[in-house]
Order: sequence, then C-alpha cells, then structure tokens
Amino acid sequence: MWANRRLVVLAALSLLLAACGGAQEEETPPEEAPARTLEARPASIIVDGDPSDWEGVKGLDLMLEAIAGEELESKSATVKAAHDDEFIYVLLEVTDDFNWSADDAHLSGSAAVEWASEATAGEAMGAEEPDRVTSLGMVDIWHWELECAAGAESGGEVSDPGEGADPGDDGACNLDDEWATTPSEREDDNGEGAENSLLGVWSHTNATEDGEGTWVFEMRRPLATGDAQDAQLTVGETALLALAYWDPDNGDAGWGDEEHVQSGNQGWIEVTLA
Repeated sequence: MWANRRLVVLAALSLLLAACGGAQEEETPPEEAPARTLEARPASIIVDGDPSDWEGVKGLDLMLEAIAGEELESKSATVKAAHDDEFIYVLLEVTDDFNWSADDAHLSGSAAVEWASEATAGEAMGAEEPDRVTSLGMVDIWHWELECAAGAESGGEVSDPGEGADPGDDGACNLDDEWATTPSEREDDNGEGAENSLLGVWSHTNATEDGEGTWVFEMRRPLATGDAQDAQLTVGETALLALAYWDPDNGDAGWGDEEHVQSGNQGWIEVTLA
C-alpha cells in the first residue's frame, strides 16, 4: 500500500513540475522574412519593349501572389531597376501566356508599379495587410492597362489626358500616373503639380493567342517630377517598391480589379539608387 501511495505522490510531483516548467516557457516569435533588396545602378536604357539592353543589370526574382480572399495562380516574375541622371527605369517580366484585346483591356495582361510616396505607407496601396483599410501613408502607382498594342509608346510623356480627365491620366494608352492611400482611394494624379511623365512600351516573347512565354513591361519616369502625389527619387537613397499583375484568364470577362497577383503581401522591395 505504501509503495502504491509513493507512486501516486511521485506522479503528482511530476505533473506539478511539468506544469510549472510549461508556465515558464516563452513562445518563440515568428521570424520576420528577410528584406528583399534591389540595386538600381546607372545604365543606358532605351524604352522600346526590348529587354536586351538590361542584360548587364542584376534583377530580383520573385513570386507574385493573390491578395487575401482571392484564389489565383501565383506568377513568377523578375524586376530590374536602373537610372541615369534624369530618369528611373523599371523592367518587369512576368511568366504567363499571351492574351491581348484591342477592344477590352480586361482581356489583356496588365501591370502596375507602386512606390511609397511617404516612408510610412503600407504596401497594400498605402494600407497594410491584412487590414487594407487603415492608411499609413500615400503611394505612387504606375497603372498600365494595355489599350495600345505591343511596341507602342504609352504614358503621359507621349499623350495628353483624356477629355475632362485628371492630369495623371494617359488618354491614349492608359498608362496612368495614380496615387492612393488605401485600395478604395485610388485616383489619377490630381493634386499640386499633378502630371504624367511616364513612358512605357510592352512586348511578349510569344505574341500568339495563349502563347506560353513572358510579358515584358518596360517603363521610365523622371527621378523628380515636382508632383506632390509622386514618389520623388534621389540617387544615393533607398525607395520602396511593390508590383502587381492582372491575368485576363481569370474569367470569361477577363480580370477584375481585385483579381491580381502582387508582391506587397511579402513586404516592400527596397530599391537602392546606387
């Protein structure tokens, strides 16, 4: 009997020590993902949709993923950045099949480049994942719906705003200069000094219907524009970048605004203008 009682006491002590030890254990916080970085170095770039002059520029490979609540296929992409004394250049290449319609941009691939106009801005168009409602600052968006064909120059550098449109609008090809503080507050630039000095040309490596290949989105803009809703970029400093892509295969009517894959849910890309 005493032996049985001793076993019961020892078992109770073991449970007590285990409970005390468990109470003292601290949860290990999840590790933060390492920052993604990209160096924009001086280069001689011609914006013509031909990426051959980017061969010596180191890029960043990444996966573009659906925003929360959307079930979309992720897309592999590469982004490169460069600059000269006047312009910042961006090359976004996305692996996806070719679809383009002269009549409906929603049946064509589409892309966007986003810069933080304010250092506090969240990656979700000024807000933060997964909230997407509370603004942390303003972002500058180069939003490109492909209303003009491959090889055509797009953007405010080569076209005026549409009739009655804000200065950030590209009335010809829809490469718009926009701003946002949350996803529900996105507009063409319309504030102090508002303008659109973007230039872009797109292409595809296999431009046949449903042809498997790579989209090439090549863009440039002056480093400094004087537009209060633009990110003003300075050589020697670091800027914050995010990317998005819309796939027209998302449905019979093409893509919808929310139906895009993007890099922002993985944090900003830190771009150093060397």
